Amino acid sequence: MNAVSRRETCLICALTVFLVVSKNSTADNAAPDFYTWIESGQGRSASLAQMKQRCDDVRDAEKNLQCSVSVLARMFEAKAANQLPDYYLAIKRRHAGAIANDPELKLMFSMFGSESIATLRTVADFSVTRTKHHEVLPIHPYPGDGHVTDEALPYIDVKAANGVSARFILDTGAPQTRVNTETAKLMGIRLLTDSHYGYSTFYGERDLAAQLGILESLKIGTSEFRNVLVFVSDRDNLLGLDLIGKSGRLKVTNKTLEINAAPPTRCDSPITYVRMDINQRLTIAARLDRRATLAIVDTGNVDYLTSSSPGHSPDNVTVTPSHRTYRGELSLSGRIRSITYKYYPDYTIPPSLLLGQYVPSILLGWGAFNDYELNLDIASGLSCFNRV
Repeated sequence: MNAVSRRETCLICALTVFLVVSKNSTADNAAPDFYTWIESGQGRSASLAQMKQRCDDVRDAEKNLQCSVSVLARMFEAKAANQLPDYYLAIKRRHAGAIANDPELKLMFSMFGSESIATLRTVADFSVTRTKHHEVLPIHPYPGDGHVTDEALPYIDVKAANGVSARFILDTGAPQTRVNTETAKLMGIRLLTDSHYGYSTFYGERDLAAQLGILESLKIGTSEFRNVLVFVSDRDNLLGLDLIGKSGRLKVTNKTLEINAAPPTRCDSPITYVRMDINQRLTIAARLDRRATLAIVDTGNVDYLTSSSPGHSPDNVTVTPSHRTYRGELSLSGRIRSITYKYYPDYTIPPSLLLGQYVPSILLGWGAFNDYELNLDIASGLSCFNRV
C-alpha cells in the first residue's frame, strides 16, 4: 500500500465540523440543555425517538438547529437509513434561512437528491444477527494473497448477500464503514446515485468525495448485518467502528479477530468509547514525553505511534519528506517504555480535552499490536488495551 492510501483511514465528516463549532460556541455562555442531557447516562443510552423528542422541546431556533443536526448524525451512526429522509427534509424546511447562509450547512443539506430520498424510504430496518458461538477469524496482512506490499494492515474477509467476498481493513479509527467503488459493484450495493458526501481525514486530506449506498447483507464470520448504510468512494475498503462496535465482545490480536471472546482476566489500559455524533473513537489515557494526552486506538494507521505534535529528541535514522521521526517516552497505565514515533506536519489529529484543556492527541496504530491486543466490548463499557 502506498503512502497516500495508508493515510486515508479515519473519516471526519463536514457534518461534525459544524457540530463541534456550534457546541463550543454555545458552551461559552451556557451548555444547552440538550447537550447536557445527551452527555448524561440517560442521554447516552437514549433511542432516536427520545433524542428527537428532546430536541423538539428546544425552542431557541439556533439551538434547535444544532440539536437537530446531532440527531441526524446519530441516525447515520445507528444505520437508520429509512428514518433519514423525513427528518432530513424537516430540518431543511424548518431552518431554510440559516442553512442557506452557512456554507457548511448548505453543503450538508445538499447531501441527498430526490432519487436518494425515494430509495432511502424503501429500505428495511437495519438489523444485526450476532453469532452465538466463539469464532476465530484470521487477520490477513495484505488486501489479497498475491498482493504483497511494504506495509501490513489488518484485513479481514467480508461477505455480501450475493456471495461475493472482499477484504476490508479492520479500522477502529474509521467512524464509518467505507466500500471501494469496484467492490460496491461486485457486492451489489444499491448506490444512491444523486447523493454527495464530503469528508476529510485525520491525515490532512480535505474535500474528498463519496456517495452513499445500501448493502443488503454483510457477513463477518457468521454474524450478519442487514440493510447497511455505507459510504462508497474510490478509496480502500474499511470496516469502521460503526459496525465493529455492534459486533459484540471482540478480541483483536495481530493475527486474529475473535468474536464472542472470553472476557479479559486483566485490564492494563482501560478504553473509553467516545461518541461525538457521527464520529466515534476508542481512547486511552497516556503520557508521551511526560505530557498527559489521550491515545486514539487506530488499527487503520500502519505506524506504531503517531503524534499530532513534534517531539523533543529527533531520530536521524529515518528522514523522509512526509514525516519526522522522534525518540521519546510512552507511558500507558504507569508502564514506561522508550519508543520511536512519527510526526507528520500535514496530519490533523483532533486534540483531546483533558481537565478542561485541549492537548495534542496521539494515535496507537497497527504496529502497536506487536506488543498489545484489544479487548473490545462497547455495549458493556468494559474495553481494554492489554500488553501481550
